[in-house]
Amino acid sequence: MSPSKSLKAAADKTTELPAKKAPQRKKPRAEVKQLLYLRAGGRCQFCNDDLSESADFGHYSLNRGEMAHIVGQSLDEASPRSSYPLAKELRDEVDNFMLLCATHHHKIDHPAAQQDFPVELLRQIKRKQEEHIRYVTGLPHSNHTCIVRLVGRIRGNTVQLTRAECNSATLHHTPPRFADFALDIHRQGTEIDLTRLGEPEDGPELYYQGVCKQINDQLATVRQGVEGGHIDHLSVFGFARIPVLTYLGFSLGNKVSATLFQRRRVDEKHWHWLPESTVQQFDWKVLQDGPDPARVAVILNVSGSIHRQELPAHIDETYHVFLIQPVSADPNPDVILSVVSLDEFRQCYRRWLAYLETKHKFAAAIHMFPAVPSAVAIACGLDLMPHSQPALVVYDRMPHQFTAALIINSKE
Repeated sequence: MSPSKSLKAAADKTTELPAKKAPQRKKPRAEVKQLLYLRAGGRCQFCNDDLSESADFGHYSLNRGEMAHIVGQSLDEASPRSSYPLAKELRDEVDNFMLLCATHHHKIDHPAAQQDFPVELLRQIKRKQEEHIRYVTGLPHSNHTCIVRLVGRIRGNTVQLTRAECNSATLHHTPPRFADFALDIHRQGTEIDLTRLGEPEDGPELYYQGVCKQINDQLATVRQGVEGGHIDHLSVFGFARIPVLTYLGFSLGNKVSATLFQRRRVDEKHWHWLPESTVQQFDWKVLQDGPDPARVAVILNVSGSIHRQELPAHIDETYHVFLIQPVSADPNPDVILSVVSLDEFRQCYRRWLAYLETKHKFAAAIHMFPAVPSAVAIACGLDLMPHSQPALVVYDRMPHQFTAALIINSKE
């Protein structure tokens, strides 16, 4: 071989590219990826984060979703959960994938965390999330509800009333509705937050003045939405002193239908009604038949009991004193566990108000002493007819004696 040919052969050998190695991981088929994204609704199946956008540093529309194997694709021991008995040909099917954000994909596959995320748990999480997406996307477009949340302090206590809790309560109600947080500029947080006002024990007059002003200011948006036809249903959540909740109900009015929710202590689904619970009925009776038909007081014994002798001295023997209470049950915090039971109370309350219109027509005010759950307190204001029915003087126990807190529906 000539020197020139030898040099050319050597040069060709040095420029020869190495042979390509076969890919270690097989890409999932396009139809598998499409089906996974559809079933997951484009959200992380762990944290429900929207994977179609990024808002960490500016706002960008991009796909952040990652397809994570439940049972590792490879039979290699280093592949997460690869020892699970699943045929190799089934490991790239849609049932073996989860759609996750990068954080949760990394977490379930990390050696330090794999033992906490076995195959059975991942399959359960995937199934529940896909069922949830199928359920909510099947709701009619008209089933929206505007969320009204009010949170105050009750003797040093308050609650966290999150958007997620409202979403869960309205979606699992009958009929189910999508929660809309249209009242909130940032679409998050509490819409009527009274916690900064403290409590009435610190100064009842200033406290309740602040309450009324804040409720009126915040509900102005609701009224505009109702009058403009943008809001056709309200879902009302409240945790505050009873007079506050009654004022909220009266301020909401009856121009649009509303579902009232209340916090329970029965299980972790605090704001869910229990439709299968026993229906509780209510009735009213006369406790004291005073000589003056214009003087009326009522005790509401629903979640607790108030006795006639506990009323203030000015509610004397001249008053007609009424009692509204459960039928064939003692008052207790869980006496009303369903909307049907709440409606039973509201019907009884309205019947009693109608009775007053005929027998106590000249009563200027009703002195109300309530031991009731939050939804009942709201309903007492909501079911009061503005201007045509007497004013409602709502009393608050502070701490051992009753004090007149708010006058609702005053004609002055």
